[in-house]
Amino acid sequence: MDVETVRVEGYHEVLALHRMLMECKSDDLGSVYAGSPFIAAIQHRLADALEAANPGQGWHDWRNADGHPHRVQAVRAHLTGAGRWWHDANGEQRAAYVRDILAPLRPSPELLAELTTISSDRRLGD
Repeated sequence: MDVETVRVEGYHEVLALHRMLMECKSDDLGSVYAGSPFIAAIQHRLADALEAANPGQGWHDWRNADGHPHRVQAVRAHLTGAGRWWHDANGEQRAAYVRDILAPLRPSPELLAELTTISSDRRLGD
């Protein structure tokens, strides 16, 4: 299926879409959209565009997940209660999911390693 390109006009539209996606994702980390690789790709493109429009360290530094302890803690809590799918996921699947759920933030290798080794404390039947 061919889909026409959607154009987002200007810095403020990109910023508004970026903020809306960040808010929606943080509202429900258990949502199918929060860990979606498609949503993560869009979020990375939006953040890349914001970073390109406003060069310097601001956006680059902002994207470091270690600088967002509340968001990282929410992801930890989400993964702890994730249940069987998290338990059954292999290391690559876990790393991809963690990157996607944190997007457009970028986890350090140490943070990624920590988050991918979290055990779910929910019963495996869930």
